[in-house]
Amino acid sequence: MVVPARKARKDLSADALFHRIRSGLGKILDPRKGETTIPLGDALMSGFAMFSLKDPSLLAFDERREDPNDNFRTIYGIDHVPCDTQMRSILDLVNPDHLRPLFGDVFRRLQRGKGLERFVYLEGHYLISLDGTGYFSSTKIHCSSCLEKHHRGGGITYSHQMLGATLVHPDLKEVIALAPEPIIKQDGQTKNDCERNATRRWLKHFRQEHPRLPVIIVEDGLAANAPHLHDLEDARVHYIIGVKPATTAFCSSACATPTRRARHNTSPSWTRPAVSSTIFAGTRRCRSTSPTSTPWSTSSNTGRSVLMAPCNISVGSPTSP
Repeated sequence: MVVPARKARKDLSADALFHRIRSGLGKILDPRKGETTIPLGDALMSGFAMFSLKDPSLLAFDERREDPNDNFRTIYGIDHVPCDTQMRSILDLVNPDHLRPLFGDVFRRLQRGKGLERFVYLEGHYLISLDGTGYFSSTKIHCSSCLEKHHRGGGITYSHQMLGATLVHPDLKEVIALAPEPIIKQDGQTKNDCERNATRRWLKHFRQEHPRLPVIIVEDGLAANAPHLHDLEDARVHYIIGVKPATTAFCSSACATPTRRARHNTSPSWTRPAVSSTIFAGTRRCRSTSPTSTPWSTSSNTGRSVLMAPCNISVGSPTSP
């Protein structure tokens, strides 16, 4: 069922949110020394405008910059638009952590303005989709934070990746972006960072910024491992993880391992009614007592409630402390 749209509020309009973001970007301390011709706020807002307008490349955005009939300067409040080279050199110096408060500011405005009500998915919980993605790759250009892939032929591919997080709903086209987590070499590290470590950091930051927000994390098969499931439990989040057929047996074994927070479950199996059901407080609680049911397999000695469904989807929820 499609969620009905609410009447738009002025403080949640695109113009109001763009103005709020522009004001926040203008408060970030400029790391450059000496006199500058392009303010840091303009450079940051230009980067935001490029992605907001869905320009396919910096070159395409640069062509928009040269077009006097394009009104994006008025929409985004940019006075001086940098060229592609200037934008790279300016933004490379900015610490990504300085952008995190802006994501939280917009989210709180949507929360106070009841803009999140349409995104409620299951018993007051929101769906958050987590996945890693790459946004830069080169065999020549690189920096100290680049991930390195060494090829058998002797070449090296340098790349930058990040863990993206968005609030989603299956009946809505809109999504709400949350602060991403960079997957980069940290200072002093010699090994590549990985998506699992980035997810652990993201969960920690997320719970610091939204300690009481009820969410269900949705991830792909790379998340089907015991250490990551422990991280999800520690963050007090529910989860839906896609499991490949070859991974089902391993995940069942991993989830059967007791932990300090596990509670014993005397039922050796679960049954799923033909109608919808919910996940809540470490157990699977069905909305209906329909006699028609489909068997689900699960561990018999843990309260994690990680269920292996015939459709290869594992569904779980955090245990109570």
